[in-house]
Amino acid sequence: MKGFTKAIKRTPFAVTSRIGLSKSASWTFHPREKPKSNDPEFDEYNRIFSSLETGTDKLQKDVKAFTDAVRALFTAGAGYGNHFTAIFTPMGGEYDLIGKHPNAERTVRSVTKYETIMDELKALVTPELELIESRILAPLKEFQSTLKTIRKTVTKREHKLVDYDRFNNSLTKLRDKKEKTLNDEKNLFKLEQDFEQATQEYEYINNALKTDLPRFMQLSTQFIDPLFNSFYYMSLNIYYLILEKMNAFADDTKYDITNAPGAQIQQDYESQRTDAWEIIENLGIIKRIVSVSKLVQATRSQNSGGSVARAPSTASTASSFKKAPPPPPGAASHAPPPPYSPASSGSASSASIAATKRAPPPPPPMKPKPKPQVQYVVALYDFAAQADGDLSFNTGDHIELVERTQNTEDWWTGRLNGVQGVFPGNYVQDA
Repeated sequence: MKGFTKAIKRTPFAVTSRIGLSKSASWTFHPREKPKSNDPEFDEYNRIFSSLETGTDKLQKDVKAFTDAVRALFTAGAGYGNHFTAIFTPMGGEYDLIGKHPNAERTVRSVTKYETIMDELKALVTPELELIESRILAPLKEFQSTLKTIRKTVTKREHKLVDYDRFNNSLTKLRDKKEKTLNDEKNLFKLEQDFEQATQEYEYINNALKTDLPRFMQLSTQFIDPLFNSFYYMSLNIYYLILEKMNAFADDTKYDITNAPGAQIQQDYESQRTDAWEIIENLGIIKRIVSVSKLVQATRSQNSGGSVARAPSTASTASSFKKAPPPPPGAASHAPPPPYSPASSGSASSASIAATKRAPPPPPPMKPKPKPQVQYVVALYDFAAQADGDLSFNTGDHIELVERTQNTEDWWTGRLNGVQGVFPGNYVQDA
């Protein structure tokens, strides 16, 4: 609650300083006071620290994308081998595919070897991927948590800077006032105390960051470089495993793996395919499937064009099971419907009872459930996302509040422009 109260007190000065109405220490200040709003040394450290955060986040994403791509590669390769093995053994060994097609013997025998190679590669690469996750991704996540802690300290420094400018602005106005009342003298004494405390707090955290940030960034370089080198050699080891296995497969199956352009590979495929596809298209089973579908479509179109009439019942003879041909579309449209057969008295009475019976009334519509009331907060400062899951916003934005805690120093969850993420609670106030 204390942080929320401070945020409320900072709001008027933050708003007026952004629209150019306040006498901030960056613009006008008392001759005895030194402006503190602009610190070029800290700004340079903050810029380098922001680039370090961005680079760490990108490195983590790239490592994760690499491991996912390698897993997808071997999953697809293993599936490729399994499917082709099933295709070339259509009847579980009962059909002699090599005897019927001796020209395909090399391909049929190579498919099983390829399936074995893919399974072996997947078993070899899986420990390497687990090593990347434990030696690269896990340290990067720990390093990112440290960066977030430092970013919170930088944010706290910005808050202390706002307090410093706010008290300095009020103190300057009161000192420059020509005719002071007794109440002004009391306020002047209190403002001097508040300004002195704000100056001490700001200088303490500002000097601490300027002292520790260069040391941290130097140490982080010694931390990141080994991670990058380890990732390079681990990925290189995966490439070597793939190359070794695929070369062994090529030597065993007598495949030529010399470099060839894609157009040459496609031309070789077309030349080796012969007229297999034309033979498949001329198979009787294909033609029967096509003819049946066309017959069904023609029958549906004829039935939709003619009138629907119920034929009178006849005796159960052999001729009654024969289906009469449909009438032509032109004749069917002008033919009158057949006369109705006379109904018995029993069926007439049952029909009249069914006609007089009323249908039950429909159930009443369900009442809509009341929607929960949406709560909004207003951004006091600009906030740029520092990691995945953070929500960026500008001063004055109305953010839909999804989840909050009682402490404003925590990270809250909100939604803005259809994007949901977390943000510091001391950057906003209730709308």
